[in-house]
Amino acid sequence: MTPWLSRRVALTIFLAAAASALGTAITRADPPGYLFMDINDGQALVVQQAHDGMAARILKQPATLPDDMADRITAEAQPVGDHVIVEYKGQLYILPDKKVGKHMATHMVMNAAGTPNQ
Repeated sequence: MTPWLSRRVALTIFLAAAASALGTAITRADPPGYLFMDINDGQALVVQQAHDGMAARILKQPATLPDDMADRITAEAQPVGDHVIVEYKGQLYILPDKKVGKHMATHMVMNAAGTPNQ
């Protein structure tokens, strides 16, 4: 093999290995954009309390509800404003936004997640 060809093969192998490592890192990363899910009108997410040794969880994919189902689910319910969901010491808390010291709880959570406040 000529020196030029061996350098080219070595460079190709190096670039393939680097691309593979980068691809693995990207797929394992949890970018801040994926920490928050927008929910459109007529969609719902499920929040489940921790139980039977399982962690508390929020269904990541919103489900689109038919109007009649959404009407039945929201009957006698009150709309909410900004809320914070916290799993702490085995308990799941869903609480309205409140001032904690000088800052609002929602802003503190978004800052901790590395997401700019809106």
